[in-house]
Amino acid sequence: MSILLSLQGAIGQGILWGIMALGIYLTFRVLDIADLSVDGSFATGGAVCAISIINGIHPLIAIILATLSGFAAGFITGFLHTKCKMPAILAGILTQLALYSIN
Repeated sequence: MSILLSLQGAIGQGILWGIMALGIYLTFRVLDIADLSVDGSFATGGAVCAISIINGIHPLIAIILATLSGFAAGFITGFLHTKCKMPAILAGILTQLALYSIN
């Protein structure tokens, strides 16, 4: 029975890390931009979802809030890159470090 519980945990982590790997793949290969803010926005989405659920918000609404926080992180990275004329790698690193500090 314990092997089934271990397998369930491993599959759950694999699915979650796979989603983050897709985000990194899209930015590196498809968009040809080194955007490192994916790691920070992934953790921020998890933190927003967890805090929302702890405070009594319905889990589906918590997931929507977590998605919106990821959108906001991407917007900040894009704003730094386009309007502030920062290189994409620097904007991504700056956003990632800011999100790690917030989390």
